[in-house]
Amino acid sequence: MARWCYVGPVPLDAGADVRARAELARWPWAQAETEVLCRGVIHSVAGSPDGTVADLLAFDFGANPHLRLEIYDQDEDDATPGDDRVAFWEQGVGRAVRHLNDSGRGPVIAACNGLFFATQKGPDGQRIARHVAPVVLDGQVLYNVGNHRWTFGVRYDDGKPTFITLHLPDREALRQTYTYAAAGAQCLIHEGRPLRLQPFPAPGDPPLPRPVPCAPDEAGHIPGVDHMKTSRTSMAWSEDSQRFWLLVVKEPDTETGSAIALRRGLPITGGWTVPDLQAFWLAKGAWGAVNIDGGDVTQMAFLREDGRYELIPPRWATMQARMTLPPSMEGAPQGGTLMYVYVRGEAGERQGSGRGAAGTAGNG
Repeated sequence: MARWCYVGPVPLDAGADVRARAELARWPWAQAETEVLCRGVIHSVAGSPDGTVADLLAFDFGANPHLRLEIYDQDEDDATPGDDRVAFWEQGVGRAVRHLNDSGRGPVIAACNGLFFATQKGPDGQRIARHVAPVVLDGQVLYNVGNHRWTFGVRYDDGKPTFITLHLPDREALRQTYTYAAAGAQCLIHEGRPLRLQPFPAPGDPPLPRPVPCAPDEAGHIPGVDHMKTSRTSMAWSEDSQRFWLLVVKEPDTETGSAIALRRGLPITGGWTVPDLQAFWLAKGAWGAVNIDGGDVTQMAFLREDGRYELIPPRWATMQARMTLPPSMEGAPQGGTLMYVYVRGEAGERQGSGRGAAGTAGNG
């Protein structure tokens, strides 16, 4: 049955329980490789026996005031900007990074998939993405569509960032609060306090009808998504907003396989649940943390010390786990998302010190 349900490696453990905490959902990681990518940016990577690989990027805005977090939405500059219809598939994270660099919005230090979006097929069979919640791009509130759960974003005052999450803000609150933001996030930690998660369902319990209402003391439940072990993209920050972390967790199989495993109670252990993410950020001491879109859409690219990009491609486009590409991003796969969260820096500022010992991982 496992061969029929899954594509790729299928780690099985007869004693595994979906509620069991992921091995890497703690900090510091005991066996990690660490490197300085540029001033104020540290990359740590670790793997677990079940095939899961976790990458953590730590950004220090105090050490490098040129770092800046922004959001790029493909509807900004496609063939018909602002119409809430994006042919999103072609521009995966690698091609998005190249586009941002070529258009003067770089150099991109790191970029990952953005928040949740809806897809449909157009009359010509082309995949089309649409917004499910408002976004704020350079202070402008866009898309008068439904709002869900929490909004994550950043406000810049005199060039300094403040990372903020708001529960179901209206358009005026979005305009007054954010420089860049997107709604629909799950808020795992708010002002140093973990928010309430939906308990694991009992065997045979049907999922709650969507959308599930989200109270101010709740992270925001997404049925079927919270409790399956899958790939994740998550972000967190310190109380003074001087430190920001980007976490990407890649499972060894597929999102479909993870969903089937949860429904059927199969002992597939690779990947993380939303409770795993919250446990990790609590161990990290984060002041705020959010979960954004994940599963097969999870993807990230970051600039290495040697000037090339390391790419973690989306599983819904390729089974290849990692790639190293030139700035031209030649060979970067498709499988794009509607929007990307990215951190840019200043040209010519790379000054990494290469691979570090595993014990240095706690410094991030």
